[in-house]
Amino acid sequence: MCPVVSAQTKIDSLIEARLVANHDTTSVRIDIGLGMAFENTDFDSALFYYQRALQLSRSSSLKEFPRFEGLVLENMGFAYYLAKRDRDQLIKNLKMAMFIYQEEGLLEDLANAENNLATHYSNFSMYDSAVYHFDQIIERNLANGTDYHMATSYSSSGLNSFYLRHLDKAAERLLGAIRYSKSTGDTAKIYAPYLNYGLVLKEQGEYEKAKEYMRASQAKLKLIDHTRGIALTYTNIGQVLIKQDSLDGAFQSFTDAWSYQEKLGFSKVDYYNNVAWIEKQRGNYRKYHEYALEAVKTIPEGYAPSSTGDVLGTLVEAKLLLADSVYFDLTNEKNKLYREALPYAERGWHLADSVNAGNVKLGIAELLATVNSKIGRFEEAFKYSQIAKRLSEEINDQAKADAIARMTTEFETERIEGENTLLQETQKRQTAQLKQQRYLIAGALLVLILIVSISLIIQRNRLKLKKANAIVQKSLREKELLLKEIHHRVKNNLQVVSSLLDLQSRGIEDEGTLSTFMEGQNRVKAMALIHQKLYQNENLATINFEDYANVLIGELSTIYNKQSDVKTVVNGKGASDFDIDTAIPLGLILNELISNAYKYAFRGEEQGALSVSIHSLGEGKHQLIVEDNGGGLPDSFDFQKAKSLGLRLVRRLAKQLYGNVEYSNIGGAKFVINFTDTLQRKAI
Repeated sequence: MCPVVSAQTKIDSLIEARLVANHDTTSVRIDIGLGMAFENTDFDSALFYYQRALQLSRSSSLKEFPRFEGLVLENMGFAYYLAKRDRDQLIKNLKMAMFIYQEEGLLEDLANAENNLATHYSNFSMYDSAVYHFDQIIERNLANGTDYHMATSYSSSGLNSFYLRHLDKAAERLLGAIRYSKSTGDTAKIYAPYLNYGLVLKEQGEYEKAKEYMRASQAKLKLIDHTRGIALTYTNIGQVLIKQDSLDGAFQSFTDAWSYQEKLGFSKVDYYNNVAWIEKQRGNYRKYHEYALEAVKTIPEGYAPSSTGDVLGTLVEAKLLLADSVYFDLTNEKNKLYREALPYAERGWHLADSVNAGNVKLGIAELLATVNSKIGRFEEAFKYSQIAKRLSEEINDQAKADAIARMTTEFETERIEGENTLLQETQKRQTAQLKQQRYLIAGALLVLILIVSISLIIQRNRLKLKKANAIVQKSLREKELLLKEIHHRVKNNLQVVSSLLDLQSRGIEDEGTLSTFMEGQNRVKAMALIHQKLYQNENLATINFEDYANVLIGELSTIYNKQSDVKTVVNGKGASDFDIDTAIPLGLILNELISNAYKYAFRGEEQGALSVSIHSLGEGKHQLIVEDNGGGLPDSFDFQKAKSLGLRLVRRLAKQLYGNVEYSNIGGAKFVINFTDTLQRKAI
């Protein structure tokens, strides 16, 4: 009874205070308090007090306090949603409050209201709208030099972009959140972008890096004993381990997750769904079906539509696999499972489509095409196969970050660096002045007036020094944001270049000319890949060339259809991080040599082998070796006199790097490129 008595006492006190209030600002605050007090017990009473507060906030006596009207509208919207689950009214009220704050220039209140709106859009699975409003907060902060909800908006924009399968933007926003938190020193909630960026890396196949970020998030969460967050990290790590076929480790990770979820009274739906995936990987389709069925049975009320659709899709797939494996020769049992699967698939499609969850829609569309085909509904099967094809093309276009390229940035970079240098020199001068004034204070202790005067001077200079430091930090952040923006715009330009080359090549029938176009397009992509790696790193200055080589080989093997019969090995011995001035020529060299190997080296039936290694020789010298086990070039071939564009390009780029190229043919072609990094070249 105590909470009830306490609540009633609070209401009685507020009503008494309202009767004796001597100013409208006090009255409107009390009415808001009364509305909040009645929200959970008596919606009509809550609405009465909110409406009275709204009417009062719009009166002439409160015109100079516009914040009250917006505040009442926000609270009224929350009451509608809490009591009636009326999300349309909640959204409408928040937007009206935002309009008032914007008209009156109340930037902090505007940011608070828009953050609430974006958060609710995300909770409603309206991810497009959520991203739009989180981005609005970021852009307004950058324009006005404010930081209201800045770290949260970066992180939340990234997570909702991930839900939409916009992986490029998700990576940009989440890395922005990490950099912003580190630059401001406010890293209390950096666990969120760490965990969410791990999800992006998982989708891009960077499993080890994904686990690093997820474990870093988990360590932060354990420091503050954040039970729900810790459970989520274990779940996500388990899903990565499944991708790596580490099934026992994945099972343990999901079990650890459940040990935390159980403390919070969670449903077991996620646990069942996750261990079902493990049994699928093991090929135990009976267990897969049992766990998937349990997952569907334990879906709680209010579970997100996209998540519900995903769980239903798991059960549909389990029924199909069970029918086609265990019951493949039992027609009645098999057809029964097909018929059981159809309503689950249709329900899952409806839920995923209602919130436009792209990846879930794709999976269920493929399942619907299969199920309808199995039960003889071929028109429906064709319809969903076409939908799946369209969704796959859309998702691939959105998810692939394949063109972040170089652009000339010297002018703006030099300008910003010049400003930073000037600010740092000013800071040094002010520090020297501060020291000198301290000496004067020490020598004038007997003169009270002089002491007071000098103390005031010191205080003013301290404030100037603090302001100068703030300006330096802001300028550094602006420089980083500018570089990112330039990379982003050039990325779009190179995508246009690559697309134009592709379109131009479609009308070419001569194979030689077509091959030339493809080689040019590959060189553009090789340069673009350098910038992609720079853009996705926390450190914008260098890339790891071993990682770059792995990705480039993957791209080229797909183009030349050699992926299945050529074994590739990439080894980076020692430091292999290079800046853009070294990475671009080196990437073009690697593109030419790998392309030549795929086109000419492997002509027999034996297993092809291609090896790329790079290691440091010390004192700024490095060596790149590309070799294969193919037939090699003719014995009479003179590399230094070769006239093909590709090999001439290799020689010139090596010379540009203050290096040389050596060629030998012992068991296959072997190219050794000795080169010098940027720092050593500048010293020379």
